[in-house]
Amino acid sequence: MRTLMLTLFTIAALAVPVCAQQWQQVAQQVTATASQAREDARQTERLIIHERKGIMAEKGTLQKSIASKQKRFDALKGQYENLLEQEKVLQDELAAQAHEVKTIDGTIRTAAKQARDYFHESLTTPEFSEREAVLAEVLQPEKFPGLEGIQNLLALLIDELGVSGAVVRRTGNFIGVDGKDKTGDLLRVGAFTMAYRLPDGSLGFLRPGSNGSKLVAVQGDPGWKLSSLMGDYYDGKNSVFPVDISNGAAFTRLAQEQKGIYEWLSAGGLLVWPIILVGVVAFVLVVERFYSLSRIRGNSDRNMVAILDMASKGQWKECRQFCRDQPNYPTCRIIGHTLKYIGNTREIIENAFQEGLLRELPMLERFLPTLNVLAAVAPLLGLLGTVTGMINTFQIITVYGTGDPRMMSGGISEALVTTQLGLAVAVPIMILHHVLERRVDKIIGDMEEKGTGFAVVLMKNGKMKKREEFDAAA
Repeated sequence: MRTLMLTLFTIAALAVPVCAQQWQQVAQQVTATASQAREDARQTERLIIHERKGIMAEKGTLQKSIASKQKRFDALKGQYENLLEQEKVLQDELAAQAHEVKTIDGTIRTAAKQARDYFHESLTTPEFSEREAVLAEVLQPEKFPGLEGIQNLLALLIDELGVSGAVVRRTGNFIGVDGKDKTGDLLRVGAFTMAYRLPDGSLGFLRPGSNGSKLVAVQGDPGWKLSSLMGDYYDGKNSVFPVDISNGAAFTRLAQEQKGIYEWLSAGGLLVWPIILVGVVAFVLVVERFYSLSRIRGNSDRNMVAILDMASKGQWKECRQFCRDQPNYPTCRIIGHTLKYIGNTREIIENAFQEGLLRELPMLERFLPTLNVLAAVAPLLGLLGTVTGMINTFQIITVYGTGDPRMMSGGISEALVTTQLGLAVAVPIMILHHVLERRVDKIIGDMEEKGTGFAVVLMKNGKMKKREEFDAAA
């Protein structure tokens, strides 16, 4: 309407200078334009009404959709709140059961590690190579084994129970005593004993390797009796087969006991030979001392009776001759030396006796100090070997660690063998030295006793003549 009025005012302003005829034409145009404008306005109104109806319908639909969604939102919000409450409850239950879950996990892993260690030492493991993969799956870090892992572990243990009660004979590979791969006829008796026979007829026992995947031959010869039993069983001539219920420990020990003396000594290292040299020297000296002292008579009671009887009668010549005829008695030799000074003063006689005694001591005590030193040197050499062996052991630990104890066995063997050998040499030397020392002490005691008694008898009977009288009587 506002547009129509503006149009009329515009036409009126323009029509002032126009003539009537032109005005009539303009009026007709205005009328037509107004009519057309009214028609456009009605169409516009109809469109607006139609669009309003559509908008209102759409508004109603949207309001219904919003109400529906609001209702669904309220429902979902309630479910979410319920889920939050359930989550809190479950978290509380999980926290309460976390210790139990951790305990169960630790128990399963401990059982798996024990099973792994057992299978590494089991004679059946080389026949079942899949065991390592199953155990590795169960022992994965930061992952709970689950029911499947537990079932697999239990299946391994049950299978081990089954195969441990069977006797299996098969052809297989193993590492021989020379460290090379061998192929032979293998015989497994349960999980306790496993033996082999090579094509050339060689027999022996087997033990699991370090990782359990391979079999290793036990060092040493089983011996004639065991080899005969094993050969008869392989040939079907006998149903008896030697079984080691200690899982190989007895056969391993048997092989170790069959080592020769040279092998045992070689395990002790370089210091074994000085210890043996000490033992040999000590043995030679002991034999010499026993031989020399066995020729010396220590009990001279009967001779002293005869000597004292002749001394009391003044038979000095006969007394001296009697002492010369008994050279195996040190007492007679000392008294014979003392008789050379008969007729002198008491001090001279006593000094002559002490001189004769001192002359006898070096021969009696010869090599005894040397034996004492050798008895002390032998264990010291053994201790030196122990220190050397332990140094070698620690050097191996520094380089290779403690993963394989067999790498340290060389140093430990060197340490133990030298100590054992040193003590084995020193103890007999000390005992024999004590026996020889007691023998020498007995002879010296007898000489001192008889010499002192001889001097007392001389002084008691007043037979200490002057030197000239003794020489005339002699």
